[in-house]
Amino acid sequence: MPITFYRCEKCKRDYDKIEDAEKCENGHLTITETQIKGYGIYPHPYELEVIFSNGDVISYVAEYLRG
Repeated sequence: MPITFYRCEKCKRDYDKIEDAEKCENGHLTITETQIKGYGIYPHPYELEVIFSNGDVISYVAEYLRG
């Protein structure tokens, strides 16, 4: 007998109920704005500031610069 489960399309977590999977999908934030904060010796930026749909502002730094 097959086992039925429902998967969040964004994070791939599995749920027993479709409502739970839909709630998870709708709970993930989306990016509303991105700003470049710094360039280095490479052609792409090394730091970005990202503004999310709930107003959170997070800075991301390129992984290869962390040593």
